Amino acid sequence: MSSMVSKFKKIKDNLTSSPAYQAIIYGGNQIGLQLADQLTKLGRDVVIIDEDDRVLRQAQEKVDVMALAGSGVDIATLKQAGISKTKLMIAVSNNDEKNILTSIYANKLGVDEIVAKINDYHALNKSNSVFSENLGIDLIVNPCQIVVEQIKDLIRPTMKTEIESFVDGRVQLSEVMISHRSPFAFNHIAQIDLPPQTIIISLLRRNRLFIPHGEHKIYPGDTVYILGKKVFRAKLGQLLSKSQNNKEKIVLAGGSNINYQLAKVFKRNQAILSLIEEDEARCEELVEDLSDILILHGKPTNIDLLKEEGIDQADIFVAAGDKDEANLLSGLAAKKLGSKKVIAIVNSLEYSYFSEIVNVDTILSPQVLVLERILDFLHQGQVESESILNGQMRLVRVDVPKKFARKGMEIKDLNNSSDLIIGIVIRGKELIIPDGDLEFKEDDQLLIFTLSAKSDLQRDLFGNY
Repeated sequence: MSSMVSKFKKIKDNLTSSPAYQAIIYGGNQIGLQLADQLTKLGRDVVIIDEDDRVLRQAQEKVDVMALAGSGVDIATLKQAGISKTKLMIAVSNNDEKNILTSIYANKLGVDEIVAKINDYHALNKSNSVFSENLGIDLIVNPCQIVVEQIKDLIRPTMKTEIESFVDGRVQLSEVMISHRSPFAFNHIAQIDLPPQTIIISLLRRNRLFIPHGEHKIYPGDTVYILGKKVFRAKLGQLLSKSQNNKEKIVLAGGSNINYQLAKVFKRNQAILSLIEEDEARCEELVEDLSDILILHGKPTNIDLLKEEGIDQADIFVAAGDKDEANLLSGLAAKKLGSKKVIAIVNSLEYSYFSEIVNVDTILSPQVLVLERILDFLHQGQVESESILNGQMRLVRVDVPKKFARKGMEIKDLNNSSDLIIGIVIRGKELIIPDGDLEFKEDDQLLIFTLSAKSDLQRDLFGNY
């Protein structure tokens, strides 16, 4: 062990001056590195433990962390990492059993907060309460479960409920489809005469959601999301609310666990379901468990097969096979052939950024969703957060620092960021949809719409106040 440790930074007992600022991450994979990067930005000292020397070298090249070669299930390694000084343990290796054991050891050694990633969906469902109640694991994240929940929300959005949980139903978020005849079409945001106490928070164009500013122009085909007091609906025309058909046609591409779980979910909802899988043996397994669902043996990228399945009549197409490239390709084909909504699952973080250039409605990365779930947990008590707009945007509540308010600061004095917008100022029982000149008062709270999971939203907005 000592010879391997010598290759990396030495980890000593006095690793940190304050135990509250040390975290140990077991697993130097993409999720582990992303979490390490976020935690270091928060000022925490981070130790990454991994069995692979190469992974640790890459980790130190990308993130300012301490690196230790070893296993999270080795007590000596945990002690060398400074477990006695650690308040946060995150076990996100690719081995479920080791993640669970690492978490158990961390609990026994006095770590306050423990997070574990478990890939086995069935084990999680059967033993989740046992893990959390008896083993001291504070948060268990399962990539498949998170993706299934996200897709369910994409297909049947619960946007209204999520916003109302923050503001007691006193404001509404409405969706406006822009046509050539719309008074909004071809106008800049700054030129649009909206009713008082309303604000455009986001705009969807060619499957890409972004936060527009005054200089942005609205075009036919855009979808505009407008936030306003509850009475504003009567003053805005052409507001559309989407209704779901009683029986949707859903095509699942790939016999993965994600699609298996989705098939079980939507079978209960009486959707018209079919599943395409290339591997014949897997098809036979699926037929046994999903007897009422049409299982097709073939490649999801086969254009003739998609046409025969009537993909042009599909309400939803979910590409969730084992290969990212095939998921993107079959998703593109389904969209071109007429599927109304296409969702592609990619495991690589690199492919998750393709949403701006690939013509599918949504690209979901289990790794990104796991990362966001863990970050939400770590920031509990600092901000409240929910996902809205089909999971593409986050709604976050943040307290305005008292020192900031006492200086007579206004909305326009906040640090600018293109990926967020201040939607509501909560002042006691009053809800204010602000303009740039609104002056803050003590005990104000902000309701913020943002496109990304911020590591420290308060610091980003208010600096060192």
